[in-house]
Amino acid sequence: MEFKPIQKRKRIYEIIVQQIKDAVANGTYRPGDKLPSERVFAEMLGVSRTSVKEAVTVLESSGIISVKPGVGMFISQDSEQKLLFRLSQILEENDSDFMHLIELRQAIEGDAAYYAASRMTGAQRERLYYIYLRLLEKERMGEIALKEDFEFHCILIEAANNPVMLQVVNLVADQIQETVQKSREFSTMNRVLNLQVMSEHAKIYESIMNKDPNASREAMWEHHQGIKERHQQSHLYRMEE
Repeated sequence: MEFKPIQKRKRIYEIIVQQIKDAVANGTYRPGDKLPSERVFAEMLGVSRTSVKEAVTVLESSGIISVKPGVGMFISQDSEQKLLFRLSQILEENDSDFMHLIELRQAIEGDAAYYAASRMTGAQRERLYYIYLRLLEKERMGEIALKEDFEFHCILIEAANNPVMLQVVNLVADQIQETVQKSREFSTMNRVLNLQVMSEHAKIYESIMNKDPNASREAMWEHHQGIKERHQQSHLYRMEE
């Protein structure tokens, strides 16, 4: 069996887990077998090593694989039935809840905005300026600014100049992109909601540029509150259709 390249960026770590489950189920990999390295996995599947690391973290913490530094990754010595059961549990239980992920983003990005206001370098400040202009243009045109929205938040996390914070966010980057897409698809449909999002982004941008840490944190926190409220509205909207 050959692992298949992944085409869609949707919960990529879950797709990796599913492919490993399939490989165990059909006997391609058995308890004790060595898995490809993270680099080889990433190349085979056509994804980033960050996505593979996320899958490895989940699999290792669940006892599916063991990682021996300098040696490699190995399938657990448990029976195939136990492995398949645990893999099924991962796929059922790790379907990240939208609201939980937004709360995580709210906590991390709120502090990121706080530190970015005082730590941002000149080069990062210039990048934020141009990214915000592109985001603003797309929003004014009523387009789903998925890429621009994601880049706007990424530069702010980077500008906090805290490498550990950046690494944590990278672990959930794929899920974050998905939440951004869900949020933007609904808000862009409604002119009032789109203006609301534009206003929230403007407050974040202005607070950062004015080097006001407290205002930056508050603006980012309120933005994520807005995302949660719009998500709830989208549920009601779908129920009424």
